[in-house]
Formats: sequence, C-alpha cells, structure tokens
Amino acid sequence: MSNNSSGPMVADDFNPMAAEIADDPFTAFGVAREECPVRHTAQFSPEFYSLTRFSDIFAALNDAEAEQWSARYGSSPQYHRAIGFNQDAEDSRAFRALFRTWLPANAGVVYADLIESTINDLIDEMTAGGRVRGDFASEFAVLLPIRIIAQLIGVPPEDAHEIKEMTDEFLGAFCIPEQNGVAAAARRLHGYFEPHLEHRRKLLREASVEVPDESHLGSVLPNDLLSFMLVKKYGDRNLTPAEIDYVLATALTGGNDTTTSMLTNVIYRLLSAPELWDRIVADAKLIQPAVEESLRMDPPVLGLFRTTADEVTVSGCPIPEKSKVMLLFGSANRDPRQWEDPDEFRLDRPMKFLRRHLAFGGGAHFCLGAPLARAEGNRALEVLRTRLPHLRLDGEPERIPQSHLWGRQTLPVRWDAPHLEREGA
Repeated sequence: MSNNSSGPMVADDFNPMAAEIADDPFTAFGVAREECPVRHTAQFSPEFYSLTRFSDIFAALNDAEAEQWSARYGSSPQYHRAIGFNQDAEDSRAFRALFRTWLPANAGVVYADLIESTINDLIDEMTAGGRVRGDFASEFAVLLPIRIIAQLIGVPPEDAHEIKEMTDEFLGAFCIPEQNGVAAAARRLHGYFEPHLEHRRKLLREASVEVPDESHLGSVLPNDLLSFMLVKKYGDRNLTPAEIDYVLATALTGGNDTTTSMLTNVIYRLLSAPELWDRIVADAKLIQPAVEESLRMDPPVLGLFRTTADEVTVSGCPIPEKSKVMLLFGSANRDPRQWEDPDEFRLDRPMKFLRRHLAFGGGAHFCLGAPLARAEGNRALEVLRTRLPHLRLDGEPERIPQSHLWGRQTLPVRWDAPHLEREGA
C-alpha cells in the first residue's frame, strides 16, 4: 500500500490489464472496488491509477470542460499529444462536430439497408450447402461490422481478413508499456490507407479540382470517409495527414473490434442460458434490453484512460497532477451501488435506467459510433431469431487476446433443430 499524508491509503500494484486476471476480470474488479475504490499500478511504465466505482467514473466522464480530467494525453496508458477526438473542451467538441454528418445520431436508420443486407448475406454464407454448425465469432460477428465500416470508410470489404489483423495489432499495442508501443501498428495502418487516399487525390487532379469541398462527394469523389476527410475543413484549414491517420485508426478499431465483441458477448449470454434465447425468439421486444444488458454486464472495452489536469481527490484518495488514470467501465457497470444483482444477466431492467451503463463511455467523449453499433446488434438479433431460431452453443468459446478488451475470439454454435442433432449423433 502507498500512504499519502494528504488522504487515505491507495492500494498498490493492482494491474487491471494483467494477464492473470484476464479470464475473469470482473471478480478482480469487484474485490478492488470494495477494498479500495482507487487503485495504483506501479509495475507499468508510466505508473497509473484506476477508478473502480460507478459514481467516480461517471463524474470523471462528465467533466465537460476538463477542469480535472483531461483527454488530451490520449485514452491509452501512454502519454500522447493532443489530436482529434483526444482533445479537451471546445477543441474536442469542434472536432467531433466535423463527423456528425458522416456518422449521425440516427446512423442505424441511415444505414439500415446496408446493415440488413449484410446480416442476411452472412447468414446465407453460414448456412450454404446445408451447413448446421460453425464459429459465430469468425463467420458472423467479425465480418458484420468489418463489412459495414469498410464500406463507410471506402475500402474493399474483401479486405476483411487484413482489416481484422491490422486492428487486432493496433489494439494489442494499447497495453505495451512503452511510449511508442503503437508506432509499428500505426505505420501499417497508414500504409494500408495511403493508396486509397492517393486514388482520391488523383480523381481530384483529373477533374481539375484544386479546392475540393463537400459538393464533390458523390460526384468527383466516392461519398465515403476517405473522401470526406479530404474535403472537410477544420476551422479554416484542411485536416492534417496526422489527423487523417488518427481518424481512420479510430474509425477502423472502434467500428469493428468492439462491435464484434458486443455481438459475441450477447449471443454467448443468451445461449449460455437457453431459456433466455427462447424468450428472444418468442418476443422481439426483449432484443433491445438484451443488447443493453450485455453491454452493461460485458462491456467490450473494459476501460480507457484520462489524465488528471491537477491533483484530484477521488473517494477520499489523492491522485497527483498529470497522472494517467484508467476508468474501469467493466467495474462501474457491475457496481452494486448502481445496479441490483449486478452479476446477473436480466432482461427485466428498465431501459431508461439500463442505458446509463458506461460501455460507450459518457459525457463529452461518448462513443460516436454507439448508434451504429447498437443498430447492428439489435438488427442482428432480430434476423437471427427468425432465421436461426434453434441457435445454440456447440462447445466452449475462447477469450480475445487483448486484456483491456472483453469478448470471444471463438464461439462455436449450431443451428439445426435439436432433434436433428440427436439423430445425427
């Protein structure tokens, strides 16, 4: 324990990203939350703190002017320079506003046809040739968000395998205790996107467009994120190459891996207790509560970082100025001070209350892609319950390797009628 004369004891050497707690992080979070709500991790470079209680994390997320909690040093354990969404107050709001037309709050409605067709295409592929079993993770949950975000960004959906590999590498670098641990993964992403950006620059040159604007989207340029960033003005200037790289990395990682985990998590919860899946099949009104309860209980991102703008005191515990602090969404979402029976998956929680979970963060930095992710999850369950009503587990899943994330890398399932399974055994 580390003793600070200005306040209570703060527990040392609790690492929420440690491999030894990866298989059951929520038990470790619960112990940490009850023993001491503010934890300290000395065996990491840089050292950092963790907040474990809902009320403390909620307050940090809702510090809109970053008077105590800054996002300008990045959302990872390392210190990064301010850029893009990782800025504070008005700078962050101005940058986010650029992308509201590309990814609006009603993204689920805007892209409903794309979501619908992609879901049905994937189920067609899974069931082709009379197949009755497969891996829900690799054959559905990975491909659905990748195919959608690839089209929205403007890269070939056929690159799904490479996209998945690159985003896994990028997210895996999150936990590397080195200042530039993400550099190699960032270079690979840049190398992938640069030819696509150059193609759009060539289209502008061929059309003799020297000062592109949004009127060129859908005419001279494809109407996608890559083109959008070449024509959009940030204040009175174009986006810099570094800002473009940052947005693309954020869109790619946020647009597929976390949604993949959301899909595997909710299906695993529903199939682990078959009576829950039967209720979903019987009553479509339970789909939204199921998705939100899954996000609460199994948030795809277990936590992200802020940096203290000044010395702060949280639950009576002092944290020094400019400290990296992990906001443990996975702990907050199971805090018994906030949730009744927090470790139980329930479909009867009131939606208005349930959607207070922190799976998408909160406040000024609430996830821009949340409406799209929710739409993909809700529509996926709606179609799956109709087309594969006998869906059930067919073996034990494996956890994804990134310890700060939570999802299933494999999820074996089958979907033939149970009596046919018995006859074929």
